[in-house]
Amino acid sequence: MSSIFDRFELSSFQRLFNNAKAVHEYSHKPTLLILADMAQCILRDHIGYMEYNLFHFVGKAQKLRDTYVTFDYSQHLFKTLNDPEYLPLFNDKLSFNKIFKEYLGREFLDVSEASFDDFVVFCKGKNKIFAKPNDSCSGKGIYRNFAIDKDTNLKELYGYLKDKHLFVEDSIVQHEKMSMLHSSSINTVRVTTVLDKKDTAHVMYALQRIGIGDMSVDNVGSGGIYTVLSEDGRIVNPCWSDKTISTYTEHPTSGMPLIGFEVPYFKEALELCRKAALVEKHIRYVGWDIAISDKGPIIVEGNPLPGYDMPQNYFVTNKDTGLKPAFEEILNQE
Repeated sequence: MSSIFDRFELSSFQRLFNNAKAVHEYSHKPTLLILADMAQCILRDHIGYMEYNLFHFVGKAQKLRDTYVTFDYSQHLFKTLNDPEYLPLFNDKLSFNKIFKEYLGREFLDVSEASFDDFVVFCKGKNKIFAKPNDSCSGKGIYRNFAIDKDTNLKELYGYLKDKHLFVEDSIVQHEKMSMLHSSSINTVRVTTVLDKKDTAHVMYALQRIGIGDMSVDNVGSGGIYTVLSEDGRIVNPCWSDKTISTYTEHPTSGMPLIGFEVPYFKEALELCRKAALVEKHIRYVGWDIAISDKGPIIVEGNPLPGYDMPQNYFVTNKDTGLKPAFEEILNQE
Protein backbone atom coordinates (compact mmCIF):
# COMPACT_ATOMS: atom_id res chain seq x y z
CA MET A 1 0.00 0.00 0.00
CA SER A 2 2.83 2.41 0.85
CA SER A 3 4.17 2.21 -2.70
CA ILE A 4 0.98 3.76 -4.07
CA PHE A 5 1.06 6.58 -1.51
CA ASP A 6 4.73 7.18 -2.25
CA ARG A 7 3.99 7.49 -5.94
CA PHE A 8 1.12 9.88 -5.21
CA GLU A 9 3.08 12.07 -2.79
CA LEU A 10 6.04 12.39 -5.13
CA SER A 11 3.87 13.20 -8.12
CA SER A 12 3.38 16.69 -9.44
CA PHE A 13 0.08 18.20 -8.29
CA GLN A 14 0.10 20.32 -11.42
CA ARG A 15 0.17 17.17 -13.55
CA LEU A 16 -2.62 15.72 -11.38
CA PHE A 17 -4.86 18.70 -12.12
CA ASN A 18 -3.82 18.67 -15.78
CA ASN A 19 -4.96 15.05 -16.05
CA ALA A 20 -8.18 15.81 -14.18
CA LYS A 21 -8.80 18.72 -16.55
CA ALA A 22 -8.19 16.45 -19.56
CA VAL A 23 -10.69 13.91 -18.18
CA HIS A 24 -13.21 16.72 -17.63
CA GLU A 25 -12.84 17.88 -21.23
CA TYR A 26 -13.80 14.54 -22.76
CA SER A 27 -16.23 13.33 -20.07
CA HIS A 28 -17.87 16.69 -19.19
CA LYS A 29 -18.05 15.55 -15.55
CA PRO A 30 -17.29 18.09 -12.78
CA THR A 31 -13.58 18.27 -12.00
CA LEU A 32 -14.17 17.89 -8.24
CA LEU A 33 -16.06 14.65 -8.80
CA ILE A 34 -13.24 13.42 -11.04
CA LEU A 35 -10.66 14.23 -8.35
CA ALA A 36 -12.76 12.41 -5.74
CA ASP A 37 -13.06 9.34 -7.98
CA MET A 38 -9.32 9.50 -8.68
CA ALA A 39 -8.66 9.42 -4.93
CA GLN A 40 -10.93 6.38 -4.53
CA CYS A 41 -9.13 4.60 -7.35
CA ILE A 42 -5.75 5.29 -5.73
CA LEU A 43 -7.00 3.57 -2.56
CA ARG A 44 -9.16 0.82 -4.08
CA ASP A 45 -7.64 0.00 -7.46
CA HIS A 46 -4.07 1.07 -6.74
CA ILE A 47 -3.65 3.21 -9.83
CA GLY A 48 -2.33 6.74 -10.13
CA TYR A 49 -3.97 9.88 -11.52
CA MET A 50 -2.30 9.46 -14.92
CA GLU A 51 -3.50 5.85 -15.20
CA TYR A 52 -7.00 7.01 -14.29
CA ASN A 53 -6.89 9.19 -17.39
CA LEU A 54 -5.12 6.68 -19.66
CA PHE A 55 -7.43 3.81 -18.68
CA HIS A 56 -10.56 5.91 -19.15
CA PHE A 57 -11.74 5.01 -15.65
CA VAL A 58 -14.18 7.91 -15.46
CA GLY A 59 -17.70 6.51 -15.43
CA LYS A 60 -16.36 2.99 -16.01
CA ALA A 61 -18.05 0.08 -14.19
CA GLN A 62 -15.94 -1.65 -11.55
CA LYS A 63 -16.26 -4.90 -13.48
CA LEU A 64 -14.34 -3.31 -16.34
CA ARG A 65 -11.87 -1.58 -14.04
CA ASP A 66 -10.99 -4.98 -12.59
CA THR A 67 -9.72 -6.15 -15.99
CA TYR A 68 -6.72 -3.79 -15.85
CA VAL A 69 -3.18 -4.70 -14.87
CA THR A 70 -2.40 -2.33 -12.01
CA PHE A 71 0.84 -1.53 -10.20
CA ASP A 72 0.19 -4.32 -7.68
CA TYR A 73 -0.67 -6.92 -10.32
CA SER A 74 2.38 -5.91 -12.36
CA GLN A 75 4.52 -6.51 -9.27
CA HIS A 76 2.77 -9.87 -8.81
CA LEU A 77 3.70 -10.90 -12.37
CA PHE A 78 7.27 -9.76 -11.83
CA LYS A 79 7.68 -11.69 -8.56
CA THR A 80 5.79 -14.80 -9.71
CA LEU A 81 7.44 -15.24 -13.09
CA ASN A 82 10.97 -13.94 -12.54
CA ASP A 83 13.47 -15.65 -10.25
CA PRO A 84 15.31 -12.88 -8.35
CA GLU A 85 18.52 -14.90 -8.41
CA TYR A 86 18.66 -14.48 -12.20
CA LEU A 87 17.61 -10.84 -12.46
CA PRO A 88 21.24 -9.60 -12.52
CA LEU A 89 21.64 -11.37 -15.87
CA PHE A 90 19.20 -8.82 -17.30
CA ASN A 91 20.07 -5.80 -15.15
CA ASP A 92 23.77 -6.14 -15.94
CA LYS A 93 23.93 -5.04 -19.57
CA LEU A 94 27.21 -6.78 -20.35
CA SER A 95 25.95 -10.08 -18.93
CA PHE A 96 22.79 -9.64 -20.98
CA ASN A 97 24.83 -9.12 -24.14
CA LYS A 98 26.84 -12.27 -23.50
CA ILE A 99 23.74 -14.40 -22.93
CA PHE A 100 21.80 -13.04 -25.92
CA LYS A 101 24.78 -12.54 -28.23
CA GLU A 102 23.07 -14.57 -30.97
CA TYR A 103 20.22 -12.07 -31.17
CA LEU A 104 22.09 -8.75 -30.88
CA GLY A 105 23.17 -8.39 -34.50
CA ARG A 106 26.27 -6.42 -33.43
CA GLU A 107 29.69 -6.90 -31.86
CA PHE A 108 30.58 -5.73 -28.36
CA LEU A 109 33.70 -5.53 -26.22
CA ASP A 110 34.25 -5.30 -22.48
CA VAL A 111 36.90 -2.59 -22.34
CA SER A 112 37.61 -3.24 -18.66
CA GLU A 113 38.96 -6.69 -19.56
CA ALA A 114 40.28 -5.94 -23.06
CA SER A 115 43.82 -4.92 -23.93
CA PHE A 116 44.49 -1.85 -26.01
CA ASP A 117 45.31 -4.09 -28.96
CA ASP A 118 41.91 -5.78 -28.56
CA PHE A 119 40.27 -2.36 -28.62
CA VAL A 120 42.15 -1.34 -31.77
CA VAL A 121 40.99 -4.53 -33.51
CA PHE A 122 37.40 -3.86 -32.42
CA CYS A 123 37.48 -0.33 -33.83
CA LYS A 124 39.02 -1.34 -37.15
CA GLY A 125 36.70 -0.59 -40.06
CA LYS A 126 34.16 1.23 -37.87
CA ASN A 127 33.24 4.89 -38.14
CA LYS A 128 31.27 4.95 -34.90
CA ILE A 129 31.00 2.95 -31.67
CA PHE A 130 28.49 3.13 -28.84
CA ALA A 131 29.54 3.08 -25.18
CA LYS A 132 27.34 2.21 -22.23
CA PRO A 133 27.76 1.09 -18.62
CA ASN A 134 26.62 -1.81 -16.54
CA ASP A 135 24.12 -0.52 -13.97
CA SER A 136 26.46 -1.43 -11.14
CA CYS A 137 29.45 0.50 -12.51
CA SER A 138 30.70 4.00 -11.85
CA GLY A 139 29.87 4.95 -15.42
CA LYS A 140 26.15 4.56 -14.79
CA GLY A 141 24.18 6.97 -16.91
CA ILE A 142 26.83 7.40 -19.64
CA TYR A 143 25.43 6.42 -23.05
CA ARG A 144 27.34 7.93 -25.92
CA ASN A 145 28.30 7.45 -29.55
CA PHE A 146 31.97 8.02 -30.38
CA ALA A 147 33.05 8.80 -33.93
CA ILE A 148 36.05 6.84 -35.17
CA ASP A 149 38.23 8.33 -37.91
CA LYS A 150 41.89 8.79 -38.80
CA ASP A 151 42.22 11.61 -36.25
CA THR A 152 40.75 9.67 -33.33
CA ASN A 153 43.20 9.15 -30.47
CA LEU A 154 42.36 5.52 -29.74
CA LYS A 155 44.76 5.36 -26.81
CA GLU A 156 43.02 8.29 -25.13
CA LEU A 157 39.57 6.91 -25.90
CA TYR A 158 40.54 3.49 -24.57
CA GLY A 159 41.75 5.08 -21.32
CA TYR A 160 38.52 7.05 -20.92
CA LEU A 161 36.31 4.00 -21.49
CA LYS A 162 38.39 1.88 -19.13
CA ASP A 163 38.36 4.56 -16.43
CA LYS A 164 34.57 4.86 -16.64
CA HIS A 165 34.08 1.07 -16.65
CA LEU A 166 32.20 1.16 -19.94
CA PHE A 167 31.82 -1.45 -22.63
CA VAL A 168 31.35 -0.73 -26.30
CA GLU A 169 29.10 -1.98 -29.08
CA ASP A 170 28.70 -1.40 -32.78
CA SER A 171 26.34 1.52 -33.25
CA ILE A 172 22.93 0.40 -34.43
CA VAL A 173 21.95 1.53 -37.90
CA GLN A 174 18.18 1.29 -38.17
CA HIS A 175 16.11 0.49 -41.23
CA GLU A 176 15.57 3.58 -43.38
CA LYS A 177 11.82 3.21 -42.99
CA MET A 178 12.14 3.35 -39.19
CA SER A 179 14.31 6.47 -39.55
CA MET A 180 11.37 8.11 -41.31
CA LEU A 181 9.60 8.10 -37.94
CA HIS A 182 12.45 10.05 -36.33
CA SER A 183 15.97 10.09 -37.72
CA SER A 184 17.77 11.21 -34.54
CA SER A 185 16.80 8.19 -32.43
CA ILE A 186 16.55 4.43 -32.72
CA ASN A 187 12.78 3.97 -32.68
CA THR A 188 12.36 0.67 -30.89
CA VAL A 189 9.50 -1.79 -30.79
CA ARG A 190 8.72 -2.99 -27.25
CA VAL A 191 7.52 -6.61 -27.39
CA THR A 192 6.47 -8.19 -24.10
CA THR A 193 6.46 -11.96 -23.73
CA VAL A 194 5.36 -14.42 -21.05
CA LEU A 195 6.49 -18.04 -20.80
CA ASP A 196 3.70 -20.37 -19.70
CA LYS A 197 4.09 -23.58 -17.68
CA LYS A 198 4.80 -25.55 -20.84
CA ASP A 199 7.56 -23.15 -21.87
CA THR A 200 5.56 -21.66 -24.71
CA ALA A 201 6.34 -17.99 -25.28
CA HIS A 202 3.28 -15.76 -25.67
CA VAL A 203 3.49 -12.26 -27.13
CA MET A 204 1.26 -10.09 -24.93
CA TYR A 205 1.55 -6.84 -26.87
CA ALA A 206 3.85 -4.75 -29.06
CA LEU A 207 4.41 -1.01 -28.79
CA GLN A 208 6.07 1.43 -31.16
CA ARG A 209 8.17 4.10 -29.47
CA ILE A 210 9.23 7.23 -31.34
CA GLY A 211 11.58 10.08 -30.51
CA ILE A 212 10.71 13.72 -31.16
CA GLY A 213 12.55 16.99 -31.59
CA ASP A 214 16.31 16.69 -31.13
CA MET A 215 16.00 13.63 -28.89
CA SER A 216 18.62 10.92 -29.40
CA VAL A 217 16.44 8.36 -27.59
CA ASP A 218 12.83 7.24 -27.92
CA ASN A 219 12.09 6.91 -24.20
CA VAL A 220 8.62 8.00 -23.16
CA GLY A 221 10.02 9.38 -19.92
CA SER A 222 12.25 11.69 -21.96
CA GLY A 223 9.31 13.07 -23.94
CA GLY A 224 8.93 10.46 -26.68
CA ILE A 225 5.59 9.25 -28.04
CA TYR A 226 4.20 5.74 -28.37
CA THR A 227 1.31 3.63 -29.57
CA VAL A 228 0.19 0.00 -29.53
CA LEU A 229 0.83 -1.81 -32.79
CA SER A 230 -1.77 -3.98 -34.51
CA GLU A 231 -1.25 -7.74 -34.85
CA ASP A 232 0.35 -7.17 -38.25
CA GLY A 233 2.66 -4.40 -37.02
CA ARG A 234 0.81 -1.29 -38.17
CA ILE A 235 0.05 1.98 -36.41
CA VAL A 236 -3.75 2.12 -36.44
CA ASN A 237 -4.42 4.45 -33.51
CA PRO A 238 -2.89 7.81 -32.53
CA CYS A 239 0.40 8.08 -30.65
CA TRP A 240 0.41 9.40 -27.10
CA SER A 241 2.69 11.74 -25.16
CA ASP A 242 2.77 11.55 -21.36
CA LYS A 243 4.49 14.94 -21.34
CA THR A 244 1.78 16.86 -23.20
CA ILE A 245 -1.14 14.56 -22.27
CA SER A 246 -2.06 14.59 -25.95
CA THR A 247 -2.50 12.28 -28.94
CA TYR A 248 -0.86 12.68 -32.34
CA THR A 249 -1.85 11.32 -35.72
CA GLU A 250 1.12 13.16 -37.25
CA HIS A 251 4.66 13.35 -35.89
CA PRO A 252 4.81 16.49 -33.70
CA THR A 253 8.19 17.51 -35.14
CA SER A 254 8.18 16.46 -38.79
CA GLY A 255 4.44 16.34 -39.47
CA MET A 256 4.79 12.87 -40.99
CA PRO A 257 1.47 10.95 -40.98
CA LEU A 258 1.69 8.15 -38.40
CA ILE A 259 -1.56 6.25 -38.98
CA GLY A 260 -0.97 3.43 -41.43
CA PHE A 261 2.80 3.19 -40.83
CA GLU A 262 3.90 -0.46 -41.05
CA VAL A 263 6.94 -1.73 -39.14
CA PRO A 264 9.27 -3.68 -41.43
CA TYR A 265 10.25 -7.21 -40.36
CA PHE A 266 7.49 -7.16 -37.72
CA LYS A 267 6.70 -10.89 -37.88
CA GLU A 268 10.42 -11.62 -37.64
CA ALA A 269 10.64 -9.33 -34.60
CA LEU A 270 7.92 -11.28 -32.80
CA GLU A 271 9.58 -14.59 -33.65
CA LEU A 272 12.92 -13.25 -32.43
CA CYS A 273 11.35 -12.41 -29.07
CA ARG A 274 9.73 -15.83 -28.78
CA LYS A 275 13.11 -17.45 -29.34
CA ALA A 276 14.89 -15.11 -26.93
CA ALA A 277 12.26 -15.83 -24.25
CA LEU A 278 13.42 -19.45 -24.20
CA VAL A 279 17.09 -18.66 -23.56
CA GLU A 280 16.78 -17.95 -19.82
CA LYS A 281 13.66 -19.66 -18.51
CA HIS A 282 14.13 -18.37 -14.97
CA ILE A 283 13.02 -14.97 -16.28
CA ARG A 284 9.59 -15.57 -17.80
CA TYR A 285 8.17 -12.05 -18.05
CA VAL A 286 10.22 -9.73 -20.26
CA GLY A 287 9.76 -6.58 -22.29
CA TRP A 288 12.16 -6.77 -25.24
CA ASP A 289 13.33 -3.56 -26.89
CA ILE A 290 13.80 -4.35 -30.57
CA ALA A 291 15.55 -2.23 -33.17
CA ILE A 292 14.78 -2.83 -36.83
CA SER A 293 17.92 -2.81 -38.94
CA ASP A 294 18.11 -3.10 -42.71
CA LYS A 295 18.89 -6.79 -42.21
CA GLY A 296 16.07 -7.47 -39.77
CA PRO A 297 15.20 -7.14 -36.07
CA ILE A 298 17.85 -7.12 -33.33
CA ILE A 299 17.60 -6.99 -29.54
CA VAL A 300 18.67 -3.79 -27.82
CA GLU A 301 17.88 -4.96 -24.28
CA GLY A 302 15.43 -6.92 -22.17
CA ASN A 303 13.43 -5.55 -19.23
CA PRO A 304 12.17 -8.01 -16.59
CA LEU A 305 9.67 -5.41 -15.30
CA PRO A 306 7.88 -4.06 -18.39
CA GLY A 307 5.61 -1.07 -18.02
CA TYR A 308 1.92 -1.91 -17.68
CA ASP A 309 0.24 1.41 -18.42
CA MET A 310 1.22 1.99 -22.06
CA PRO A 311 -0.38 -1.16 -23.57
CA GLN A 312 -3.64 -0.40 -21.73
CA ASN A 313 -3.85 3.26 -22.73
CA TYR A 314 -7.34 3.82 -24.17
CA PHE A 315 -6.05 6.61 -26.41
CA VAL A 316 -3.75 4.21 -28.30
CA THR A 317 -5.84 1.02 -28.07
CA ASN A 318 -9.43 2.27 -28.31
CA LYS A 319 -10.35 -0.53 -25.87
CA ASP A 320 -12.34 -0.28 -22.66
CA THR A 321 -10.83 -3.39 -21.08
CA GLY A 322 -7.37 -4.19 -19.75
CA LEU A 323 -4.85 -7.00 -20.14
CA LYS A 324 -5.29 -8.79 -16.81
CA PRO A 325 -7.58 -11.56 -18.19
CA ALA A 326 -5.02 -12.34 -20.94
CA PHE A 327 -2.28 -12.76 -18.35
CA GLU A 328 -4.49 -14.82 -16.05
CA GLU A 329 -5.48 -17.17 -18.88
CA ILE A 330 -1.82 -17.97 -19.51
CA LEU A 331 -0.82 -18.22 -15.84
CA ASN A 332 -3.75 -20.52 -14.99
CA GLN A 333 -3.01 -23.02 -17.76
CA GLU A 334 -2.37 -26.55 -16.56
